Amino acid sequence: MGQPTLLLIGGGHMGGAMARRWQAAGITGLQVVERDAARRAALEAAGITCHAALVDAPPASLYVLAIKPQQFAAFRDVLAAHIHASSPLLVSIMAGVPLAALEATGLRAVRVMPNLPAAIGEGMSVACAPALDAASRAEVSALLAALGAVAWVEEEVQLHAVTAISGSGPAYLFAFIEALQQAAVAQGLTPELARQLVTQTVKGAALLASQSGDDAATLRAQVTSPGGTTQAALAVLMAGPWQACIAQAVEAAERRSQTLAHPAGSGE
Repeated sequence: MGQPTLLLIGGGHMGGAMARRWQAAGITGLQVVERDAARRAALEAAGITCHAALVDAPPASLYVLAIKPQQFAAFRDVLAAHIHASSPLLVSIMAGVPLAALEATGLRAVRVMPNLPAAIGEGMSVACAPALDAASRAEVSALLAALGAVAWVEEEVQLHAVTAISGSGPAYLFAFIEALQQAAVAQGLTPELARQLVTQTVKGAALLASQSGDDAATLRAQVTSPGGTTQAALAVLMAGPWQACIAQAVEAAERRSQTLAHPAGSGE
C-alpha cells in the first residue's frame, strides 16, 4: 500500500469533495480515514484508498483534518500517537479550532476554511499559519489550488469572518436559489425550467461580478431601468429588512465560530 504523503481524516461532505478533487487532479499519495462504511465505499469506487480508523493507516507527511470541531478534543491524542514522520504538517478545516490547539498535537499546523464549491474546483479556501515557512506555505497553496481560489490571512481572528462569509456563504445562496425557484414555479414555470433559469442566472451574475471591473452596486444599477420590472422587484426587497438580515446572519455565524474556538469549560 505504501506510505501516503497525504492522509485525509474525515470523508464527509467537505472531506469527500476535497478527496475527489485531489484524486481528479492527480495528486499522488492520497489516502482517507473514514469510519462510515457507505462513505468509504463511495470514495473507494473513485479509486481512493480508505481506512476505517486512523490506527489502520500508515503515518503521513501531511495530514488534513476534516472532522467536526466538537470531535477534536477526543481525537487529538489519537492523532498525536499516530505521528512518526519528521515534522509533519497538519491542515485543519475545522471551524473554530485554534492553531494553538492544533499545534498541541506536535504537528506544524495550518488552519484552512474551504467551501463546498471545492467539489467542482470552484471553491474558496482561506488559510492561516503566520509562523509557517515559505516552502510549506507553497505546498499548502498548491494543494488548495486544486479546489479553486486560495487566499491567506495573517491574523487568525479573521478566520471567524471568513467562516461566516465564504465557509457558510454557499448555504445562504442555496437558500436564495431555492426561494427564487419556488417563486418561479408559483408564476407557472415548470420546476425544470425554474431550476435552469435560476441557476444560470446566479452563475452568470457571479461570474460577471468576479470578472467585471465594476462593483456590485454599479452592476445592480446597470440592470435596473427606471420604472422597469427590476426596479419594481427591488422596491419590494429594499423595503424589507433583508440587508439587515444578511448582516445579522453573518454575525450569528461569526459568533458560533468564536464559540467553537472557546467552548465553555474548555480552557482554550
